[in-house]
Amino acid sequence: MGPAESGSSIEDQGLGKVAIVGAGVAGSAAAIRFAQRGAKVTLFERSVFPREKVCGCCLGAAGLAALDAIGAGESIRDLGLPTKFFRGYFQVAKASPTATQLTEEKRSRVPAVRIPIRKGISLSRAELDQHLLNLAIEAGVQVRQPCEATIVAEAGESVSIDAGTGSPETFDLVVVAAGLTGRFRQRDAADLRWVETPNGPMGLSAHMSRDEAKEIDWELESGEIQMHCGRDGYVGIVSLPNGNLDIAAAVHPGNKIPSVMGGGKLAIQMQTLALLLDSGLFSSSQSRKLRHWFAEVAHWQTTPPLRRRRLSGRGRIVAIGDAAGYVEPLTGEGMTWGIESGLAVADLWALYRLGQMTANGEADFGANWDRRAAKFQTRRRQLCRWVTGIVRYRPARWLACHGLRRAHWLATPFTRSLANGPRFDATSSIHRTAMSFADASLRTHVSS
Repeated sequence: MGPAESGSSIEDQGLGKVAIVGAGVAGSAAAIRFAQRGAKVTLFERSVFPREKVCGCCLGAAGLAALDAIGAGESIRDLGLPTKFFRGYFQVAKASPTATQLTEEKRSRVPAVRIPIRKGISLSRAELDQHLLNLAIEAGVQVRQPCEATIVAEAGESVSIDAGTGSPETFDLVVVAAGLTGRFRQRDAADLRWVETPNGPMGLSAHMSRDEAKEIDWELESGEIQMHCGRDGYVGIVSLPNGNLDIAAAVHPGNKIPSVMGGGKLAIQMQTLALLLDSGLFSSSQSRKLRHWFAEVAHWQTTPPLRRRRLSGRGRIVAIGDAAGYVEPLTGEGMTWGIESGLAVADLWALYRLGQMTANGEADFGANWDRRAAKFQTRRRQLCRWVTGIVRYRPARWLACHGLRRAHWLATPFTRSLANGPRFDATSSIHRTAMSFADASLRTHVSS
């Protein structure tokens, strides 16, 4: 059933009209949650689906638990492949100076580290985003696609959006879920400025087909997330349900491989190749084929510098997911953060409209969301950034390689922390009454 259920619904209590800009995992999850809570939701997406994005294509246990709360977890598990452990290769010898030498020199194999994790899934963004969008439509969300929404004005308790029709529409709340770049058009509205301007590593990803992987003789074990870590960054590889491999990297452009490799996108590709070849996982024949695939076959997608954080809310405009700030990806933390923030902002809005939200030192909804969004995932965000930073140093990689290989349980506090997110109550049709929002489970992740 749609959001207009019989009984005392949240819409009857004044949850109002909500516009969401962006239909990625954060935007679609938020749209479903808002609709299930009883809001009238319009979702704007400028791209045509299905479409791929730069992404590691992993979704961890915490993200799946959040999807369970909106009734999407089971169907997404059915679509994906289970992920059960990390297999990590840490660059412990001094890196070879050029990609040419890397393919020609004899390498010693770096012992792999195997670390169990709570079960997650791997799934391409084309499939995941389309599936969540379909679920949003089933929940009663109005979708406009392709459509670029422009926030034209904010006045008091309403925000006006121009969707190209020539007649702006008014909403009670606008949620920006426009992805990593956070690009959304606005005029005369609250400026969600960058608190941390874009910096750090750049993202890169491509899919290797089943046949191409077979030609290279590159096969992952069932449930494996393969990670290659070095001075320049890290590369993650997972198998997708269609048999393809997703290869995604975060590479620091300040450490460019010199000379003949040039700069820009090509240099980042060669840094990613170097991270893979330094593991010693590949024979000379495999290395030559892999280098050819990188340079001549792969269709690469790249991002600007990844690390960034913006003001998450002001007035009746808020940002969620990557549009609010980037989370270092290890087991799908970026997508998990997007999904969790989508659910949390919908829950906070329900409390706010019902007069049950504590002030938390701020008068308007957006400022409240900005304070709370910075709190409820701080520990995991800091942990991810710390780990991805420290593995750039060779002594730390040496300790990780030799220590975790002998005692993988040393990583348990880290993997357990990433797998445990905030608790969300289920929003099935029977939970859409005003009284359902008085229970303690709703307040767990939004209270001050």
